[in-house]
Amino acid sequence: MELGMFVLLVVLHRWKLKAVRYYRTKTTVRQREWLNLIGQEAFHYAERAFTHYDGPAKLNEAVKYVLERSDSHGVDVTYPEIRAVIEKAWAETK
Repeated sequence: MELGMFVLLVVLHRWKLKAVRYYRTKTTVRQREWLNLIGQEAFHYAERAFTHYDGPAKLNEAVKYVLERSDSHGVDVTYPEIRAVIEKAWAETK
């Protein structure tokens, strides 16, 4: 009886580890997709709303936009990630 209970606990623990790995992987993919969409949105927002600004100032406004959106959604992003998605959106318009 004790051996059966031990085996059951080991199996449950392994399933839990697999579930956690799967969840982390899927969450990361969803966050990347979300960040890509918000980066495009931020780029277009800065281009339209700040037409009188130069390139670095527009980038700064786009970064602020992404940071505000990510804070409101509870998503942690770094400056290099933000800059990369904004520059990708810029490159796609060329």
